[in-house]
Amino acid sequence: MSRRRGVVAVLLRWVVGATFLFSGMVKSVDPVGTSIYINKYLATYALDALMPHSEIFAVALGVVEVCLGVLLICGVLRRLTSTVTLVVVALFTLVTLLSATLLPIGECGCFGDAVKLTPLQTLFKNIILLLLSVVVWRSSRVWEPLSLKAVVVVSLSLLLSLGVNLYALRHLPLVDFLPYKVGTPLYDEVVKERDAEVVVNILKFRDITTGDVVIRDASDVECWGDENLEFVEAATMVEGGGALYDEFRLYDAMGEECSLSLLARKGRVALLCVNDATACDATHRRGLASLFSQYPVEGVVVLSCGEDSPLEDVVDITALEIYSVDAQMLRSLIRSDIGVVVLHDGCVEFKSDIRDI
Repeated sequence: MSRRRGVVAVLLRWVVGATFLFSGMVKSVDPVGTSIYINKYLATYALDALMPHSEIFAVALGVVEVCLGVLLICGVLRRLTSTVTLVVVALFTLVTLLSATLLPIGECGCFGDAVKLTPLQTLFKNIILLLLSVVVWRSSRVWEPLSLKAVVVVSLSLLLSLGVNLYALRHLPLVDFLPYKVGTPLYDEVVKERDAEVVVNILKFRDITTGDVVIRDASDVECWGDENLEFVEAATMVEGGGALYDEFRLYDAMGEECSLSLLARKGRVALLCVNDATACDATHRRGLASLFSQYPVEGVVVLSCGEDSPLEDVVDITALEIYSVDAQMLRSLIRSDIGVVVLHDGCVEFKSDIRDI
């Protein structure tokens, strides 16, 4: 191999390695978020039985990508590493090809919530990465024996990725890529989106031939003369606004939305976020006791997705305001099973797993 080709091969190996390292670290920083994307794939491929193990898959995926990235960059065990990398990229390319064509899945999650890519963008990225991986594999023809350097690099890679994963699972992600990170002026952002919303009156019909629901604007008088349409109901639909905070909607026991009234409160409000009340153990209870010693009862609001979560086992629900929220939004607000988000004048001031209070 000529010197120039050798330099190009090294540069391409670094590019592929850096891509894997970035992808793996993003997944490792937020394994709960990665598991949410994995669950989408499992549901799409009718593998719902594997969903309880999605966090394990998320940790394993992040660890593998970080290790491959570090090994490629360091040039250790090049033949083995390039072969495994080629196989992994080929599998990713096949999955994203299906996601972009036959089995649409939305955002792929290959870079977690740090970089949003459509299935088509992900497919193009993986095709390019596959071509680069082939070049890297072809330039690594010699099988290297296991050396002390290889053992050290693999060990450090495992410790790094596992450590970041375990920290995020026990506490919170080291880096928050979501719209509710500390410092976000939540009230201002939500108001901005709500002000951009427009309520439109619509009519819902059913197509007699296909059975599909057909939506028409309420001002469209011609639809009443279509014999293929059967009227279902009149309704309203919200258009415009934004996507980031559309799901941030809090409902009281009467079903009334109270999002803006809560965010508009002055001073500090502690949002006790209960994603999974069944996870509450002794350490969670100590954290709850600490929370209520720092905040008066009127300063604590409970947010729950209400999916078979026995709140009575966590808090005295008779003394607190409780709002129901969307489960996905609550996981975006905080990754912990039970956590706290403190708002100060509608701005996110502090976030913590309840066990760290």
